Amino acid sequence: MAELEHWDWTARRGPRGNLREAVAVFDSETDMQEAVDELESHGFSNAAMSRPASPDEITAALRHEVKSVKELEDDATVPREAYIDKDSRSSALLVLVLIPFYVLVLVGVGLAVSQGIGTWETVGLVVFMGAIGAIGGGYFSLKLFRRMQGRMALEQAIGGLLLWVRIGSREQEAKAMQILARHRARDLHLHGPAFSA
Repeated sequence: MAELEHWDWTARRGPRGNLREAVAVFDSETDMQEAVDELESHGFSNAAMSRPASPDEITAALRHEVKSVKELEDDATVPREAYIDKDSRSSALLVLVLIPFYVLVLVGVGLAVSQGIGTWETVGLVVFMGAIGAIGGGYFSLKLFRRMQGRMALEQAIGGLLLWVRIGSREQEAKAMQILARHRARDLHLHGPAFSA
């Protein structure tokens, strides 16, 4: 029961403060992703990993511009978000293209059927509507991709990509530190209450 309580995130107790965490900074997204993959393969839940929220949210919460990632590492007031891997972000970008494409293809088919136009006119209309959907979705997908890349660049400019990993036991603590070090994590340390002997 004590272990379940340790992993419980509530509004009253919060996601940190009372929790033991490994703190790591990476120079590249590839190193961070490889570390997360290995942590997950050794029993760490993806929900145990978090990253800083967007720079705008952090600036608003801290009421000053962050000059160094070291300012964020051990500050419990820093807004966080769940870790989202690169593959999931790529899938989201693809969905942004496919959904408007699919919707406008259906609209094209619906228009063709309602107007009773011929086969070739229907094909032309469906292709035209699909192209508009793909171009529109591609535009928003590209904007989101550039925003993601810009955010990574901002984080690297202030010192690197920060990752927090919640720890549930002494054994996990040792394993997390070993894995993070193996993937070239910097400023590697622990914070939060230590486990009793």
